Amino acid sequence: MRKSLLALAFAALGTGSLACSDLTGLGSYDISGSYDLRTFNGFTLPTVSYQDQFQQHQLLSETFTIYQDGTYTDDYTIRIFSNGGSSTQNYRDTGTYSQNNTAIQFRDASTGDIFTGSISNNTLTVSQLGDVYVYQR
Repeated sequence: MRKSLLALAFAALGTGSLACSDLTGLGSYDISGSYDLRTFNGFTLPTVSYQDQFQQHQLLSETFTIYQDGTYTDDYTIRIFSNGGSSTQNYRDTGTYSQNNTAIQFRDASTGDIFTGSISNNTLTVSQLGDVYVYQR
């Protein structure tokens, strides 16, 4: 009887600790909302996000929206300069995320790429492929 009670107590304790820590779903800290990009690698917008000998990409604006259902959208506008002139392109990335308090892990729906983020007050900082994006809600 005592072993059964002890096993039951440990099971309850394990279940309780799983409920407090949320590594796979939404955490208790509400991060939902729209965040506008303020800096890319420390530079304010517009700024160069890519350049080679043939073209240059200038990041004009970006809004990262986090939804309570565990999904996100990332809408951004890039101006592309090349020998043939310039054009402006709008893009949308989508995906899912998991949250552990203020730490966030994102997964891009089209590529499967994983990148990380953190939130402090109304500032979202995202690190992806060596680049750092700082957004403000």
